[in-house]
Formats: sequence, C-alpha cells, structure tokens
Amino acid sequence: MNISVATRRLALAAMASLACFTATAQSFSQSPGQSPSQSPNPPPTQTPTQELYRSGLWSAYRGADERGPFCGVSTGGVEGRRVAVQQSASESGIAVLLSKSSWAIPDNTPIAMQFRFDGRGEGPSQARGRGQTIAAQLNFEQSVSFMRALRNGRVLQVIFPDGNETIWTGGLSGSGNAINAFNNCRASLAPAEPTQPFRTEPSAPQSPPPQPTQPYARPSPVQL
Repeated sequence: MNISVATRRLALAAMASLACFTATAQSFSQSPGQSPSQSPNPPPTQTPTQELYRSGLWSAYRGADERGPFCGVSTGGVEGRRVAVQQSASESGIAVLLSKSSWAIPDNTPIAMQFRFDGRGEGPSQARGRGQTIAAQLNFEQSVSFMRALRNGRVLQVIFPDGNETIWTGGLSGSGNAINAFNNCRASLAPAEPTQPFRTEPSAPQSPPPQPTQPYARPSPVQL
C-alpha cells in the first residue's frame, strides 16, 4: 500500500505539525512478535497541509498555523505511526515529530527515545509528549547531522527505552528527494528585501575624521 497525501498536523505545546498517511508494508512497523498497545485517545487537532512532492516512502509538505508558514517531510505506516521533520519560517532549527493513533500521553510528559540510522545513533534523545504526539527540538547545528543521516541512510529505527512501545523500523527510500523539496519550500519562506517606489542613490564616500592633535612628537616607525 502507498503513503497517502499528507493532510494533518498534530499540535504540541512548543511546535507540532505532522502529515497524515495510510499504512504501507515497507514503512514503519512494530518489532516482530510483539503486539501494540490499544489505549483509547481523543482525535488529534487537524491543520490542513499541502503535499509538495512524494518520493518512495517519504513526502514533502507545507502548511500554516498561528506561528506562520511551515515546511516538513514525513513518512508513516501501520497503526497510524507517523514520523515527520518540520521547520517554521521563524525557526532556524527543526522539530522531530512522532505520533501513533493509540498513544494516550499525559500533557508535557518527558519521553526518552533513540534514533538509529543504519545502526548508528543520531538525533534527539529527549522529547515531550501530549496525546498522540511526541516532539523534540533540534537546534541548527544538531539538525544538520540529523538531516544528513536522514538523507543518506537506508533504514531508520526509533527506540523507546521507557514504557512498552515497540521498536519502530522504517525505510528511507525517497527521503533525499523529499528533503530537496523540503529545502526548496524553506527557501520560499525566507523573507525578501522590501521593494520601494523610488530610486536610491549611492551615498558619497565619507572623508576620514581628522586625527586629534597631540602635545608630543610621534616616534619614527621601527624598520624590521
């Protein structure tokens, strides 16, 4: 089954937007031999998003909320599992967002997690959760290495050391092309120089300020 158009955004206190898609056999699944939790949960807050590009298991999208426009990439799979990386126009870092339809997380709950790209650890280790969503913030420096791993890797695993959530395992096919579309979206959000209805003239060069007078003779420079 194919990933559907990203159309939803889940809210978290700091920043939480997430695309929605259907299950796929190659996308995120639970570890073999373990059954999922079936906790009841209210429906998520919805914000429409527009899919910009889809490649393999990943999609790029854009949307807007009270913080302004945002761009993201996302994938998902069985049991409503969703993974997204998102950036608002006002932010230099990124938000890493995970959700599952059966989660029922108390507000502002600390969540421990581990990301592994082809077996190598990368990304956030702590996040906050509410309802069906977990969100972690990465600053600019942290986001660079995370996005490189997301682009160049083959398999992503998400591990939850606490609770009874199983290991998520998903493919990264198409993530590079989706990230390219994500970067184009981010570039379109950059503020442009304001236009003016008049021609600006180049300013005349300014003369250097006069040197202050001194009551002593300056020594001659030493020749080396």
